[in-house]
Amino acid sequence: MSLSRRRLLVGGTFAAAAGAFAPAVTLAERFRVPATLPLDPGDWRSVREQFDLAPEYVHLGLFYLTSHPRSVRAAIERLRQRLDRNPFLTVEQGMFEDKYPKFYDGVTQALGRYTGADPQDLALTSNTTAGLSVVYHGLPLKPGDEVLTTDQDHYVQHEAIRLATERAGASWRKIPIFSSHASISADDIVDRIRKGIAPKTRVVGITWVHSSIGLRMPVRRIADAIAELNAGRGPENRILLVVDGVHGIGVEDPRITELGADVFAAGLHKWIFGPRGTGFIWASRIWRNSTPGPRSGRPAPRRERPCSHREGSRRSSITGRYRRRSSFTRRSGRRGSPSASTP
Repeated sequence: MSLSRRRLLVGGTFAAAAGAFAPAVTLAERFRVPATLPLDPGDWRSVREQFDLAPEYVHLGLFYLTSHPRSVRAAIERLRQRLDRNPFLTVEQGMFEDKYPKFYDGVTQALGRYTGADPQDLALTSNTTAGLSVVYHGLPLKPGDEVLTTDQDHYVQHEAIRLATERAGASWRKIPIFSSHASISADDIVDRIRKGIAPKTRVVGITWVHSSIGLRMPVRRIADAIAELNAGRGPENRILLVVDGVHGIGVEDPRITELGADVFAAGLHKWIFGPRGTGFIWASRIWRNSTPGPRSGRPAPRRERPCSHREGSRRSSITGRYRRRSSFTRRSGRRGSPSASTP
């Protein structure tokens, strides 16, 4: 019996290679260890047990959407239980009320420790796609400006650039970074990008590690080449380097602040094993201090928060207006009657 790609990936892989197909239960028993076994990074069976993966498959695509390890599953379940017990207070206290620790502070602090970034320079997003969209649409592009990227970058970066430049009346261009897979070199990549930058180029968008071919871009060297060009430009014409880092974070050196990028966007549900629907943006302070604000110059509108659970009217710290009792009242021996919040 021939060994097809399908048979290679399913549970009887090793037996199939020997010419006999063992039942899936054999493979499951082979890899299954007690759930109480503590994590030991030096023991592969212990590491594998942290993931609730179907043992009858050989999983080679976890860079796409990872399986959660045990510790992440437990954290998600704890939050789910809190939300089920009291959805309003969980969100209100975990995100808005100053006297309680904030969910996002804990995340940015942990992320800062891992990446070497200041937590104040990190913003949380839902994924890399959302992060790149926020970045490119937030750039102060104007007619005549250009965004330069490569023909190897991911579709979501290309689309974020396309939509942002169309909105601003700017333009964008893709350049090849190698002629063939056999001729790829860091020197050639840096040289092509340097030569591809034109007087009207304001942004260069690249990917740290390419998911399609596994190419690791020489980001530090590209940043240094851009810095040399910026030395002869005024602040208003400075070239910004935007990096899609989703397939580098968790695999390469995590110290993203040393890459030389101005902005770095990534997701956390791939190599980092984070909850699905999590990501972040990091922006250098040099970039933030030298980049003009929103094109309209108007401050963002203030958003009202929902009324808190406390009984009686109180003054909102956000709007300065008084509110009447919320329907989310503590139980005091009788059921509180809901009442609409009014100014």
